[in-house]
Amino acid sequence: MRVLSVSSQVVWGPVGNSAAVPALQAAGHEVLALPTVLLSNHPGHGAPAGFRTAPADMARIFTSLVDLGALDRLDGVLTGYFASADQVREVAALLRRRAVPFTLVDPVMGDHGRLYVSEEVARAIQAELLPCATCIAPNGFELALLSGQSVEDQDSAIAAARVLGLPEVLATSIPAPSGQLATLLVTASEVVSILTPQQAGVPHGTGDFLSGLYLAHRLSAPPRVALQSAMAVLERAIARSAGTPVLDVAGALHAP
Repeated sequence: MRVLSVSSQVVWGPVGNSAAVPALQAAGHEVLALPTVLLSNHPGHGAPAGFRTAPADMARIFTSLVDLGALDRLDGVLTGYFASADQVREVAALLRRRAVPFTLVDPVMGDHGRLYVSEEVARAIQAELLPCATCIAPNGFELALLSGQSVEDQDSAIAAARVLGLPEVLATSIPAPSGQLATLLVTASEVVSILTPQQAGVPHGTGDFLSGLYLAHRLSAPPRVALQSAMAVLERAIARSAGTPVLDVAGALHAP
């Protein structure tokens, strides 16, 4: 299957497209990856060098891809970090012109109570991209921001997800009892909750990786199965990055 993935890209460190694209490719999907920014590294490792893709250049790239027929049979679209509201508008305009079976919007806007994009970008994501989405994948802060509802636990996260009125909401980093975090999948017909221990030192890019994994599986599997498959891979990756044994979501122990 063919997927267009529009997000940040870094030379060193797997975040944005650098995390999501390998997850999609490992599942056998063809990926058309368009970086919104190209940076030397994630800002969490120090001030990066790099540049952003100008909206006009993005528009020209889309025109060339259309002329080549590369966007004629898109099975899925994944969006992540945007550096400007005009970038958001270019992608939204493309989505409105083309029938895409599944669009996953990862509304990369902020975390821990603060935005790390401009308010203009955040407003553009909400106004332009959410109406195009089959599924969105916000963290708890982003879910609260988009829904206008308080998100403090699983019940409030489910209620906030319902307010959005989208076919699927994949909410991450939701507080849960006993020092755990919940990953919630909320659809019209079911709620799936997967609990994992809250850990220190989790590498950057796990949200991008999960979005790529979920879309990779969701293109050929129902929501519950796609989430379980994605989370099993994610938990193994996090544990191996820390050099610890792996307890997957099915409860089987694996060596790193």
